[in-house]
Amino acid sequence: MERLTLTAQASTGTFQRLPAQTGQLFLPAGTVLPPTSHPQDEISFILSGSLRAVSGNQDYLLRGGDVTLIPAGEVHSAEVLEDLTLCYVLLERP
Repeated sequence: MERLTLTAQASTGTFQRLPAQTGQLFLPAGTVLPPTSHPQDEISFILSGSLRAVSGNQDYLLRGGDVTLIPAGEVHSAEVLEDLTLCYVLLERP
């Protein structure tokens, strides 16, 4: 997992439709997400709350405002510390 820093840049490129799934999760404090992996890259936007996550054998404390990238196939798990709202995008690999 890595934290992403987003910067605004002007671009003259064209849009490309990507094979992806999106969703939003609301998880109460105390929820434990067991170890899992999937064949898609996952980008998560932590909207509010906090969680302790393990990904790639590293521990992370994530809070509202954080953005993460979990590469396809990487095992990850989490424990929700404060009621959590997040949005995610699962990007299919070509």
